Amino acid sequence: MIESSREYSDEEIFRHLEPIVAEWFRKRYGSFSPPQRHAIVEIAKRRNILICSPTGTGKTLAGFLAIIDYLFKLSKRGELEDRVYCLYI
Repeated sequence: MIESSREYSDEEIFRHLEPIVAEWFRKRYGSFSPPQRHAIVEIAKRRNILICSPTGTGKTLAGFLAIIDYLFKLSKRGELEDRVYCLYI
C-alpha cells in the first residue's frame, strides 16, 4: 500500500520558504522533484514522514531544505540557539 501526501506546486512550496532559501533553491535547482513536491511542505508543518523514492530523486534535499528553512526562520526572529534541532536518520 502506498500512501502519499498532497503534491504541492513549486510556487506553493516557494511561498512556504524564507525568501533567501527559495532564491538559493531556484538558482541552484530551478524546480522541485516529485518527492520534494510531496514532502517539503509536510516537513515544514512538522509532520513525520517517510519518503520512498529511487536514488537521486531529491529525498535528502527534501528533508534538509525544510530544516534549513526552519533554522533561517528561527534566526530571523532571534530565536536560534546553539543546540540540536534535528536528528536525521
